[in-house]
Amino acid sequence: MRVWMALALATPLASAVAGDVIRTSPTITLRDGYAGYPEFMKECEWAEELPAHLVEYSKGLVELTDQDLDTVPGRTLRIRIMHMRSAEGGGFSGPKWAVIRADLFEDGKLIGQFQPYRRTMTMFRGGCSSLSKISDALAADTAAWLRRGDFRVQFQDEQNTIEIGPDEDVPPIQ
Repeated sequence: MRVWMALALATPLASAVAGDVIRTSPTITLRDGYAGYPEFMKECEWAEELPAHLVEYSKGLVELTDQDLDTVPGRTLRIRIMHMRSAEGGGFSGPKWAVIRADLFEDGKLIGQFQPYRRTMTMFRGGCSSLSKISDALAADTAAWLRRGDFRVQFQDEQNTIEIGPDEDVPPIQ
């Protein structure tokens, strides 16, 4: 009886989770207008590792797709590299770090944003292996955010123009 009760409760839950799959691209990109460190974007695989780790850590919540995310119905996740620093030389070249932004859309409407930051400063680790370690941590952070389900739009890509009010009517100093 308990087995049947457990199956009865799990069936609607499984179908709800399957319907809420989030699709993302197999490669993350740099934000518009940002050059980053081109040599590490070409030489390293961390831009592909991060989405792969995200799928792994999300435990079925995220799937990769080669389709244009603007045309995919349902939930989509667009991940961009906002800032990064990497260099060869291990700990002697200073910390390596990255900030990504994950924008969650539902049927084309932005419903949530997450912008995690991770850094590492390991003595005997090169630039690519440092970025690989960072991508793993950022993927775990992003998967945890998606599982929490607390989505908010937090960041504006466009800076609002400064509005200057009317001239003040102040008498001159005498």
